[in-house]
Amino acid sequence: MARERICIIGSEETVLGFRLLGIPGDIPAGPEEVRRLLRERFADPEMALILIEDRVAAQAPDLVAELQASKEFPLVVQIPGPRGPLAEESIRDFIVGAIGVRL
Repeated sequence: MARERICIIGSEETVLGFRLLGIPGDIPAGPEEVRRLLRERFADPEMALILIEDRVAAQAPDLVAELQASKEFPLVVQIPGPRGPLAEESIRDFIVGAIGVRL
């Protein structure tokens, strides 16, 4: 079975923007719902990519880190929301986080 689906978990503004592009999304009401949605989407055999807004990911940082480190599909990628990134990150830090090599 091919993994072809993409979803977004985020704020109302972020999810609405992605829905306009045809990407389904969820707006969690709190940390427990963030955890539930992440687990459900990660278990979906058709899911290829889970986008999660950084401010929402901050509600379940341990689970987000665990899923990102699993090296399995779907990929879990944090994105900034409409108010900008939660934490300023330099390009160097971003590269280290993405490939694990300090330049």
